[in-house]
Amino acid sequence: MVFYRIFPVFQYIIDMQDYFWARAKRLIKAHKLSQKDFAEYVGIPISTFWGWIHRNCIPDATRACAIAQALGVTVEYLVTGIDDFNAEDRMRRTEERKSATEEIRKLALRIGGETERLR
Repeated sequence: MVFYRIFPVFQYIIDMQDYFWARAKRLIKAHKLSQKDFAEYVGIPISTFWGWIHRNCIPDATRACAIAQALGVTVEYLVTGIDDFNAEDRMRRTEERKSATEEIRKLALRIGGETERLR
């Protein structure tokens, strides 16, 4: 315990590992897959997969990327919870862009019509 007070970065790393697997397990469940089926889908031996989870080990970059890609998120999201490109944000931003584009189009038509009346 004292060790983490002296070197708080180590506690941060441990927390990241916990969050990685908490997010991964939540997403696996959301995809309606068992951990075993997911590990097979990604091509990771189930014993290795469960070992990472139980030891709270973040896998190497290649396998972390494979896990993230299969779950439809980024490794950054699994590690930090931050993902500027998750599906909900994409949908919201797309709707906002559509709305803004429509407002600009309406404004342009109104300005164009007013310009014609002034001539």
